[in-house]
Amino acid sequence: MKITAIGSIVLLFAGAASAHADSLAKRYWHLADAASACLVNCTSQNDACKRICPATYNVPCMSACENQAQFCRQTCQQK
Repeated sequence: MKITAIGSIVLLFAGAASAHADSLAKRYWHLADAASACLVNCTSQNDACKRICPATYNVPCMSACENQAQFCRQTCQQK
C-alpha cells in the first residue's frame, strides 16, 4: 500500500514537472516566432518603401528606407 501511494505521488510530481517544462518550451518558441515575424515585417516594409522611391531622388530615398528598416530591426531585438 505504501509503495503504491509513493509511486502515485512520484508520478504526480513527474507529470507536473513535465507539464511545466513543456509550457516553458512553448513560451520560448512563441517568443522566437514573434521575433521572426517582426523581422519579416521589417523586411516587407523595407521592400515596399524602396518600391515607391522615385527615380530622381533614388539615393536619399533608399537611404531613408534603409534607416527605417534598421530602426525596425532594432525595435524587434528589444522586444
